[in-house]
Amino acid sequence: MDCLVFRAKSEYAKFRKPYTTTSALTFLCIHPPAVKGLVGAVMGIDKIDLYKETSNLKIGIQVLSPVRKDMQTLKLVSMKAERDLFSFPVNAEFLRGPEYRIFVSWLPDKLDELEERLKKQKPVFTPYLGVSEYIAKLSYETRCDTEIINGANSVESIIPSRFINIQHSDYHIFTDNIPVCNNEKREYTGYEKVLFAFREGKACSLIGKLKRDIYGIDGNAVFFFE
Repeated sequence: MDCLVFRAKSEYAKFRKPYTTTSALTFLCIHPPAVKGLVGAVMGIDKIDLYKETSNLKIGIQVLSPVRKDMQTLKLVSMKAERDLFSFPVNAEFLRGPEYRIFVSWLPDKLDELEERLKKQKPVFTPYLGVSEYIAKLSYETRCDTEIINGANSVESIIPSRFINIQHSDYHIFTDNIPVCNNEKREYTGYEKVLFAFREGKACSLIGKLKRDIYGIDGNAVFFFE
């Protein structure tokens, strides 16, 4: 399977949980629909066409930075009333200093263009991590063929909890229920409880019995969301 790998980082990020209103909370990490938006920005895909154009994109995500969250109070201005505009404070949660390694498998011609744009640092639209103020710095890493690892017992990327029986160790496990697919209206249509781990502040492998195919990519064992 043809696979391209790149990194994405920013000073802050926010992947808003849609069911939080007055206090807007964030998911713990970037999720597959957000990665599709990131790839779409690099490729210049209009948001109306994003669902169809990325329907066959396979995505793997590795969280490289420890999860640090800040809560800030913002003042929003209501723009609905023509007169007597009013403002109101809201609490908003952000991820501080996030960094991810993104693995994508796609059609060869699509990967060719994505590879060229990442190498030359020439995205069509400005990429960002969840909120337009948090511009993402993307850096190309590699492109390679990947194959299924027979008998894999560890994984470096995030993985749905139902596909691994964790072997307990001294690592710190993070878990969140993140969106993994959406529809043409950009509404989330499916969620998965995912896991990833850190040991002494550094990303590490989850060890356990795996129930789905895991791919070997440049020294990493990766689960792909399809």
